[in-house]
Amino acid sequence: MTSRRAIIIFWTLLLVPALVLAGSAFRQLSFEQERIRRAGITALGDQARLVAHNLDQAMATLQTNLTRSLLDINVKDLSPPALGERLLAWEKTNPLIRNVFIFHPREGLLYPRYSRAATGEERQFIKRFNPLMTGDISFEFNRPADREDNPDFAKTARPGSLYALSRQSVPAISEKKNTAPGTAPKTTGTLGKSGWIPWFSDNQLYVLGWVQPEPEDMIYGIELEMMVLLSRLMTDIPDNSHPGTAIVVMDGNGATIHHTGPLEFDHDPRTKDAVAKMDISGRLPHWSVCVFTDDSALSESGTFLVIALILVGILVTAIVSAGVLITRMTLAQSRDARQKTSFVAAVSHELKTPLTSIRMYAELLLSRRVSNPAKQQAYLEVMVAESERLTRLINNVLDFGKLEQGQKKYRISEFDMGDFLVECIRTNRIRLKKAGFELITQMPDQALLVKTDRDAMAQAFLNLMDNAIKYAGSGRFLKIILDRTSHYVQIKIQDDGPGIDPGLREKIFNKFFRADNSLTTSKPGSGLGLSITRRMLRDLGGDIVMDTTLARGAGFIIRIPIHE
Repeated sequence: MTSRRAIIIFWTLLLVPALVLAGSAFRQLSFEQERIRRAGITALGDQARLVAHNLDQAMATLQTNLTRSLLDINVKDLSPPALGERLLAWEKTNPLIRNVFIFHPREGLLYPRYSRAATGEERQFIKRFNPLMTGDISFEFNRPADREDNPDFAKTARPGSLYALSRQSVPAISEKKNTAPGTAPKTTGTLGKSGWIPWFSDNQLYVLGWVQPEPEDMIYGIELEMMVLLSRLMTDIPDNSHPGTAIVVMDGNGATIHHTGPLEFDHDPRTKDAVAKMDISGRLPHWSVCVFTDDSALSESGTFLVIALILVGILVTAIVSAGVLITRMTLAQSRDARQKTSFVAAVSHELKTPLTSIRMYAELLLSRRVSNPAKQQAYLEVMVAESERLTRLINNVLDFGKLEQGQKKYRISEFDMGDFLVECIRTNRIRLKKAGFELITQMPDQALLVKTDRDAMAQAFLNLMDNAIKYAGSGRFLKIILDRTSHYVQIKIQDDGPGIDPGLREKIFNKFFRADNSLTTSKPGSGLGLSITRRMLRDLGGDIVMDTTLARGAGFIIRIPIHE
């Protein structure tokens, strides 16, 4: 009871901290997984913000350069037709320009004029921007008050602004690729009003730039070629190689403008499915940069959790396994202690019994009160038998001690196993006959030579004889069979007694094991015979096993390796 209580307390002290540790580790790992997932989404959001910022800056730079080129044209010395020719020449050399126009607040649209001579593209241009070109809407309609005369607004505008700059003052220096023909770069700026208008027509985005140099009333400008504009802007988007992700630039209708990344779509993605979304700016209203992922994109956090849980599981398993091992060792030690106690009591009893018999018969003979020669002979035979029994018990105890300490020495010799068995049977025949057994032997005609320890074999055989006499007393015969297989010489010892319970067929080879450990059992013994026999035979390369083919009784098979 004390041992069981100690084991329960031990497991309580072991499992409670282990479960608390596992629960705490799982909770912390879940928090860590969520933190890593959020960090991944934040990183993707930062990437989308960076792309949107780069696109906005590229658009601002482009518009600034084009505005400078428009303002650098010296319109004081040019008539409207000459200015139109200058702008048309620039349109032909600059792929960014789709259309040019000249507008006067009082005279209306000076170029292009809506007439039969106008091209289809020019008529479409006039139709798209009709409210501006008729004067119904001012070119400065989208100018917020806080942006007036702020040339640096392009650098400070926040992504997501509703409209682009409507007015900005710029220096006159222009890049050669965006400079109108017939103009030269200037080191001094030409001041005036200017702006860029994102315009929607038929649900499509168009971009119109205009300038009004001071002190002129005339307004002129350009319409950007959106396809060329997009091709230039998309070069500012870095390649995305992160597995399972895609960076997509989408217009206000949700259509894909640009896609980069390994993740592919079977259909146009929707912005609501994006893990990160950032509007570009008012220069490209309603356009956004979206980041999409599949299940594997943020799998690092899931992998981290799995690996961490495996490690925690290994730790908990190791703790529990250690507890199981300690418990088994404790139970085994407790069992061994009980068996050793029983063994000491049994050996003491076994030693005392033959000594008592020997002393009793010796005293009777010494007193000369037994004058019958037959009785004297019987008493002497009992004394010899008890002495032999005492010798076997002492030999078993001594051999057990040597085997436990690894100090058992063997003397290997070659002999005929048939002759050896005949000698052993002759020595024990009288004892077996007194026990009521009919002895049956089956021996081969040819010699079976073996190389092993003769004394160890004799002790093994005597231990089996003792077991048969003790536990097969109700049997009628004892059969001894000697044969050989391809690798072993086999000695089979069979009886027709009550047999051995199938559940005990391996336990009987354990040290100290007895089916009945009580001192009141009618069968004497120490529980060492079969254990010593198996240990010695295995040391010699052989073995002893139960013969499970018998329908009745018990049988043992001794195997000795053949040495050619």
